[in-house]
Amino acid sequence: MNFEKENASNLKTGLSRREFLAILSNLTIGLMVSSCVGGEEEITAASATTSPKTPSKATATSTVTSPATSTATASAASTATSTATNPATAAAPTATVTSHSDRLGMLLPLRKMGSSGAVVTNLGLGGDHVGGVSERNAQAIIEKALEEGVRFFDNAPLYRSGKSEERYGKFLTPKYRDVSFIMTKTLARSRANALKDLDNSLSRMKTDYVDLWQMHALESPNDVETRIRNGVLDAFLEAQEMGKVRNIGFTGHGSYQAHLRMLEELKTLGVKMDASQMPVNPADPHHESFITNVVPLCVETGIGVLAMKTLAYGRFFGGNNGWRRTGVSVKPAIPEVLSVEDVFGFVWSLPVTTLISGMESIEQVSQNAAIARKTWNWDQAERQKRIDAMAPFAGPDLEFYKN
Repeated sequence: MNFEKENASNLKTGLSRREFLAILSNLTIGLMVSSCVGGEEEITAASATTSPKTPSKATATSTVTSPATSTATASAASTATSTATNPATAAAPTATVTSHSDRLGMLLPLRKMGSSGAVVTNLGLGGDHVGGVSERNAQAIIEKALEEGVRFFDNAPLYRSGKSEERYGKFLTPKYRDVSFIMTKTLARSRANALKDLDNSLSRMKTDYVDLWQMHALESPNDVETRIRNGVLDAFLEAQEMGKVRNIGFTGHGSYQAHLRMLEELKTLGVKMDASQMPVNPADPHHESFITNVVPLCVETGIGVLAMKTLAYGRFFGGNNGWRRTGVSVKPAIPEVLSVEDVFGFVWSLPVTTLISGMESIEQVSQNAAIARKTWNWDQAERQKRIDAMAPFAGPDLEFYKN
């Protein structure tokens, strides 16, 4: 396997990977939301948004009175520019302890979603697995996530042919819509089909809006161009204007080149998206890296980074779980060289808004939430230890979802 060399220059910065990650990680503090003086700070919803009928980004942080909340994440982008000129001056990040609460109780630490104004918990519940368990277990997982302070809920029509969205409509939105930041996506390649997908998603989830709607699974630069040419981006802007969508974004795990093309197209068209979902884990810097090629551009432009495939769809534990390269059997990296806490800590030490985890049991929810509550003051040496540990495992067999 050919891995990206330790001292190879990043395509956009010209810095070595070590220098680049040191700078990038120092932007993490800009995403964190500090607590009010005196302890708990109550907010009306994890998304800190306004009424569903008036999805105004200008007032998105009005219910969070902490001074840190009112500072747009664009400040992190300006930090990227200033610190990149002198890596030696970058200070180690210090995570701010949060103590926010809503009507259900204490929340997990909050982070800003780029410069959108949205504020979300640093751990999100993956929607795919919610549709893959029994209804009883799905309800238990959703309610345990809420109990543990999770307020970010991922989904997509693709997941179990809509069953995952139906589970949200049955167990999440009837009682907990006001405290939930709900995301869904569309694979549509045309404007009409995208809008149809959205309406069907809203119907299945029994809500009249979603907090975040994303173009799902961008595959290549050509795929990006096709979707834009066929009006999918227009559909997103229309839905946002109609109030059916508060924030918009894009996802993909196949090629970082697709993400780069989307960022280029958005800049050319003068369109602002709010979030981008991508693989983030300590093996990624070795192979077709989203961390080194995409994350810095998202931070620079105020786009929130949503981390997925943090455990490589389970292959960090070994085996061949997944839908591609199933003829191989990957050696387990966990627990041989890393722990789940090592991997999640690596992700949260970077400027990532939330880590979306496919949790299949209430035990996994509690375990992940406990890790999410910890403070990650890692310096670059700590991050590099995890990256180096994954060198023998990294590559296309582990991250099989990359093209």
